[in-house]
Amino acid sequence: MFGFKCWIQGWGGARHLLAVLMLSTLFACATSTSPLAPPRLALASAYYNDGQWRVALEQVHKVLQDHPKHPTALGLEALIYAQLKEPELAAQRFVLAEHSAPSDPDIAHNHAWFLCEQGQYPAAFRRFEVAVQQSLYPEKAKTYWVWGSCAQKAGDMALARQLWVQSMSQQKDPAVALSWVYSLKQQGHSEQAQQALTQFNALPAATPETIWLGAQWAWREARQDALKLHGQWLAQRFPQSTQWSAYQRGAFND
Repeated sequence: MFGFKCWIQGWGGARHLLAVLMLSTLFACATSTSPLAPPRLALASAYYNDGQWRVALEQVHKVLQDHPKHPTALGLEALIYAQLKEPELAAQRFVLAEHSAPSDPDIAHNHAWFLCEQGQYPAAFRRFEVAVQQSLYPEKAKTYWVWGSCAQKAGDMALARQLWVQSMSQQKDPAVALSWVYSLKQQGHSEQAQQALTQFNALPAATPETIWLGAQWAWREARQDALKLHGQWLAQRFPQSTQWSAYQRGAFND
Protein backbone atom coordinates (compact mmCIF):
# COMPACT_ATOMS: atom_id res chain seq x y z
CA MET A 1 0.00 0.00 0.00
CA PHE A 2 1.08 3.55 -0.60
CA GLY A 3 1.50 6.15 2.14
CA PHE A 4 -1.40 8.19 0.89
CA LYS A 5 -4.22 10.28 2.24
CA CYS A 6 -7.48 11.11 0.57
CA TRP A 7 -9.10 14.42 1.17
CA ILE A 8 -12.85 13.90 0.87
CA GLN A 9 -13.52 13.70 4.55
CA GLY A 10 -17.06 13.58 5.68
CA TRP A 11 -17.56 11.89 2.29
CA GLY A 12 -15.04 9.15 3.08
CA GLY A 13 -11.33 8.96 2.39
CA ALA A 14 -8.30 7.04 3.52
CA ARG A 15 -5.61 8.72 5.52
CA HIS A 16 -2.03 8.29 4.53
CA LEU A 17 -0.55 4.86 5.01
CA LEU A 18 3.04 4.21 5.80
CA ALA A 19 4.64 1.82 3.39
CA VAL A 20 6.43 0.19 6.28
CA LEU A 21 4.83 -2.26 8.69
CA MET A 22 2.91 0.18 10.86
CA LEU A 23 -0.10 -0.65 12.99
CA SER A 24 -3.58 -0.27 11.63
CA THR A 25 -4.54 2.46 14.11
CA LEU A 26 -2.52 4.87 11.98
CA PHE A 27 -4.80 4.41 9.05
CA ALA A 28 -8.26 5.54 10.13
CA CYS A 29 -10.39 7.35 7.58
CA ALA A 30 -10.15 11.11 7.42
CA THR A 31 -13.21 13.20 8.19
CA SER A 32 -12.60 16.80 7.08
CA THR A 33 -15.27 18.28 4.86
CA SER A 34 -14.74 19.72 1.42
CA PRO A 35 -17.86 21.74 0.64
CA LEU A 36 -16.67 22.58 -2.87
CA ALA A 37 -16.12 18.95 -3.87
CA PRO A 38 -18.54 17.69 -6.54
CA PRO A 39 -20.88 15.04 -5.06
CA ARG A 40 -19.65 12.43 -7.55
CA LEU A 41 -16.19 12.82 -6.06
CA ALA A 42 -17.51 11.40 -2.79
CA LEU A 43 -18.66 8.33 -4.70
CA ALA A 44 -15.26 8.00 -6.34
CA SER A 45 -13.59 8.24 -2.95
CA ALA A 46 -15.88 5.56 -1.53
CA TYR A 47 -14.97 3.20 -4.36
CA TYR A 48 -11.32 4.03 -3.83
CA ASN A 49 -11.56 3.18 -0.13
CA ASP A 50 -13.23 -0.10 -1.06
CA GLY A 51 -10.37 -1.01 -3.38
CA GLN A 52 -12.49 -0.77 -6.53
CA TRP A 53 -9.87 1.19 -8.43
CA ARG A 54 -11.36 0.92 -11.92
CA VAL A 55 -14.83 1.97 -10.80
CA ALA A 56 -13.34 4.83 -8.79
CA LEU A 57 -11.43 5.93 -11.86
CA GLU A 58 -14.60 6.02 -13.94
CA GLN A 59 -16.26 8.30 -11.39
CA VAL A 60 -13.23 10.59 -11.21
CA HIS A 61 -13.17 10.90 -14.99
CA LYS A 62 -16.81 12.00 -14.94
CA VAL A 63 -15.91 14.69 -12.41
CA LEU A 64 -12.99 15.86 -14.52
CA GLN A 65 -15.19 16.16 -17.60
CA ASP A 66 -17.02 19.01 -15.85
CA HIS A 67 -14.14 20.22 -13.67
CA PRO A 68 -10.92 19.47 -15.61
CA LYS A 69 -8.67 21.33 -13.17
CA HIS A 70 -10.27 20.22 -9.91
CA PRO A 71 -7.20 19.54 -7.70
CA THR A 72 -8.85 16.99 -5.43
CA ALA A 73 -10.15 15.00 -8.39
CA LEU A 74 -6.74 15.10 -10.05
CA GLY A 75 -5.08 14.04 -6.82
CA LEU A 76 -7.48 11.15 -6.37
CA GLU A 77 -6.92 10.14 -9.98
CA ALA A 78 -3.19 10.08 -9.23
CA LEU A 79 -3.76 7.83 -6.24
CA ILE A 80 -5.83 5.45 -8.31
CA TYR A 81 -3.21 5.21 -11.03
CA ALA A 82 -0.60 4.54 -8.36
CA GLN A 83 -2.71 1.67 -7.02
CA LEU A 84 -3.14 0.38 -10.58
CA LYS A 85 0.65 0.36 -10.88
CA GLU A 86 0.72 2.99 -13.61
CA PRO A 87 3.34 5.32 -12.11
CA GLU A 88 3.79 7.50 -15.19
CA LEU A 89 0.10 8.38 -15.27
CA ALA A 90 0.09 8.89 -11.51
CA ALA A 91 3.06 11.25 -11.75
CA GLN A 92 1.37 13.27 -14.49
CA ARG A 93 -1.81 13.67 -12.45
CA PHE A 94 0.07 14.70 -9.34
CA VAL A 95 1.81 17.44 -11.32
CA LEU A 96 -1.52 18.67 -12.67
CA ALA A 97 -3.03 18.63 -9.18
CA GLU A 98 -0.12 20.65 -7.83
CA HIS A 99 -0.48 23.18 -10.63
CA SER A 100 -4.12 23.67 -9.63
CA ALA A 101 -3.39 23.83 -5.90
CA PRO A 102 0.35 24.39 -5.29
CA SER A 103 -0.04 24.83 -1.53
CA ASP A 104 -2.51 22.03 -0.84
CA PRO A 105 -0.88 20.02 1.98
CA ASP A 106 -2.78 16.78 1.28
CA ILE A 107 -1.77 16.75 -2.37
CA ALA A 108 1.81 17.58 -1.38
CA HIS A 109 1.85 14.79 1.20
CA ASN A 110 0.50 12.16 -1.19
CA HIS A 111 2.79 13.22 -4.01
CA ALA A 112 5.72 13.12 -1.60
CA TRP A 113 5.11 9.54 -0.58
CA PHE A 114 4.53 8.50 -4.18
CA LEU A 115 7.90 10.02 -5.08
CA CYS A 116 9.47 8.28 -2.10
CA GLU A 117 8.13 4.95 -3.37
CA GLN A 118 9.75 5.76 -6.71
CA GLY A 119 13.08 6.43 -5.00
CA GLN A 120 12.99 10.16 -5.78
CA TYR A 121 13.89 11.23 -2.28
CA PRO A 122 14.96 14.90 -2.71
CA ALA A 123 11.76 15.67 -4.65
CA ALA A 124 9.73 13.81 -2.02
CA PHE A 125 11.33 15.75 0.83
CA ARG A 126 10.54 19.06 -0.87
CA ARG A 127 6.86 18.16 -1.03
CA PHE A 128 6.73 16.95 2.55
CA GLU A 129 8.13 20.34 3.47
CA VAL A 130 5.39 22.09 1.47
CA ALA A 131 2.78 20.17 3.46
CA VAL A 132 4.11 20.94 6.94
CA GLN A 133 4.69 24.61 6.10
CA GLN A 134 0.96 25.22 5.75
CA SER A 135 -0.02 26.92 9.00
CA LEU A 136 -3.59 25.59 9.08
CA TYR A 137 -2.71 22.02 8.13
CA PRO A 138 -4.03 19.80 10.95
CA GLU A 139 -2.11 16.62 10.05
CA LYS A 140 1.47 17.80 10.50
CA ALA A 141 2.25 15.12 13.06
CA LYS A 142 1.40 12.33 10.64
CA THR A 143 3.17 13.98 7.73
CA TYR A 144 6.34 14.36 9.80
CA TRP A 145 6.08 10.67 10.69
CA VAL A 146 5.65 9.55 7.09
CA TRP A 147 8.48 11.88 6.07
CA GLY A 148 10.63 10.16 8.68
CA SER A 149 9.73 6.79 7.19
CA CYS A 150 10.74 8.11 3.79
CA ALA A 151 14.04 9.33 5.21
CA GLN A 152 14.55 5.86 6.68
CA LYS A 153 13.87 4.36 3.27
CA ALA A 154 16.45 6.76 1.82
CA GLY A 155 19.01 5.54 4.34
CA ASP A 156 19.18 8.77 6.38
CA MET A 157 18.46 7.53 9.90
CA ALA A 158 19.62 10.78 11.51
CA LEU A 159 16.97 12.72 9.61
CA ALA A 160 14.38 10.00 10.21
CA ARG A 161 14.99 10.19 13.97
CA GLN A 162 14.69 13.98 13.91
CA LEU A 163 11.42 13.85 11.97
CA TRP A 164 9.90 11.16 14.18
CA VAL A 165 10.67 13.20 17.30
CA GLN A 166 9.23 16.30 15.62
CA SER A 167 6.11 14.31 14.79
CA MET A 168 5.63 13.15 18.35
CA SER A 169 6.01 16.70 19.64
CA GLN A 170 2.78 17.52 17.76
CA GLN A 171 0.84 14.31 18.31
CA LYS A 172 -2.32 14.62 20.43
CA ASP A 173 -3.71 11.09 20.29
CA PRO A 174 -2.21 8.62 22.80
CA ALA A 175 -3.44 5.58 20.85
CA VAL A 176 -1.76 6.78 17.68
CA ALA A 177 1.40 7.69 19.57
CA LEU A 178 1.61 4.20 21.05
CA SER A 179 1.04 2.54 17.69
CA TRP A 180 3.82 4.61 16.16
CA VAL A 181 6.41 3.90 18.84
CA TYR A 182 5.53 0.20 18.87
CA SER A 183 6.07 0.15 15.12
CA LEU A 184 9.55 1.58 15.62
CA LYS A 185 10.24 -0.97 18.32
CA GLN A 186 9.14 -3.80 16.05
CA GLN A 187 11.50 -2.56 13.35
CA GLY A 188 14.40 -2.77 15.79
CA HIS A 189 14.72 0.96 16.45
CA SER A 190 14.52 0.82 20.25
CA GLU A 191 16.45 4.03 20.86
CA GLN A 192 14.32 6.01 18.41
CA ALA A 193 11.15 4.54 19.92
CA GLN A 194 12.24 5.58 23.41
CA GLN A 195 13.10 9.10 22.24
CA ALA A 196 9.79 9.49 20.41
CA LEU A 197 7.78 8.22 23.37
CA THR A 198 9.64 10.53 25.76
CA GLN A 199 8.85 13.44 23.45
CA PHE A 200 5.17 12.54 23.51
CA ASN A 201 5.11 12.02 27.28
CA ALA A 202 6.30 15.59 27.78
CA LEU A 203 3.02 16.79 26.23
CA PRO A 204 -0.30 17.34 27.99
CA ALA A 205 -1.80 14.55 25.86
CA ALA A 206 0.28 11.92 27.67
CA THR A 207 -1.56 9.44 29.87
CA PRO A 208 -0.45 7.34 32.86
CA GLU A 209 -0.24 4.38 30.46
CA THR A 210 2.09 6.09 27.99
CA ILE A 211 4.31 7.45 30.75
CA TRP A 212 4.43 4.05 32.45
CA LEU A 213 5.44 2.42 29.19
CA GLY A 214 8.23 4.96 28.85
CA ALA A 215 9.36 4.18 32.39
CA GLN A 216 9.34 0.43 31.72
CA TRP A 217 11.39 0.84 28.56
CA ALA A 218 13.85 3.12 30.34
CA TRP A 219 14.23 0.58 33.15
CA ARG A 220 14.79 -2.32 30.75
CA GLU A 221 17.39 -0.34 28.83
CA ALA A 222 19.07 1.00 32.00
CA ARG A 223 18.40 4.62 31.06
CA GLN A 224 18.44 6.09 34.54
CA ASP A 225 17.85 9.72 33.53
CA ALA A 226 14.81 8.77 31.44
CA LEU A 227 13.53 6.50 34.21
CA LYS A 228 13.76 9.32 36.75
CA LEU A 229 12.07 11.77 34.36
CA HIS A 230 9.11 9.45 33.81
CA GLY A 231 8.81 8.94 37.55
CA GLN A 232 8.64 12.69 38.06
CA TRP A 233 5.91 12.98 35.44
CA LEU A 234 3.84 10.27 37.13
CA ALA A 235 4.28 11.82 40.56
CA GLN A 236 3.46 15.34 39.45
CA ARG A 237 0.69 14.67 36.95
CA PHE A 238 -0.87 11.37 38.01
CA PRO A 239 -0.14 10.93 41.73
CA GLN A 240 -3.25 8.79 42.29
CA SER A 241 -2.60 6.44 39.39
CA THR A 242 -1.83 2.76 39.70
CA GLN A 243 1.18 3.42 37.47
CA TRP A 244 2.73 5.79 40.01
CA SER A 245 2.12 3.21 42.72
CA ALA A 246 3.83 0.57 40.57
CA TYR A 247 6.73 2.95 39.92
CA GLN A 248 7.21 3.49 43.65
CA ARG A 249 7.27 -0.29 44.20
CA GLY A 250 9.75 -0.74 41.37
CA ALA A 251 7.36 -3.14 39.63
CA PHE A 252 8.68 -2.37 36.17
CA ASN A 253 8.57 -5.96 34.97
CA ASP A 254 4.92 -6.58 35.83
